[in-house]
Amino acid sequence: MEVLGPMIGSVSIMVVCAWMLKMGLDHRRRTKLMNYQYDLQAKLLDKFSSSGELMEYLQGDVGEQFLLSATAERSDPRGRILGSVQTGLVLLTGGVAFMFLRGQIVEAEEGFVLLGTLGIALGVGFIISAADQRTSWM
Repeated sequence: MEVLGPMIGSVSIMVVCAWMLKMGLDHRRRTKLMNYQYDLQAKLLDKFSSSGELMEYLQGDVGEQFLLSATAERSDPRGRILGSVQTGLVLLTGGVAFMFLRGQIVEAEEGFVLLGTLGIALGVGFIISAADQRTSWM
């Protein structure tokens, strides 16, 4: 029983570090993709010599796809909302599990209370964030 507390703490720290690394890498990938799209779109717009040519291009099918691709990253509110709800539910469930475990292992009670409280608070925060995104989206 004495080994279980530090083992759960070590695993929890590794999971949090891995999650933070994944989030950082995802952010870096999205930033590079957005910069690439921005550069490509800027070069394409520079090719037009007059506003008439640009309007003619934008009114066609290819121009319509160009406009859709320019706003693709910001136009997925459902994905952001569902991602927040999913993360919130996972953290909330983990927090409740840690609160349940606090009574099972007496030696590690303080650690479980700390992790449980943190998980519940973060989970509720993500769910509130999703609700806030939903109201601003509609």
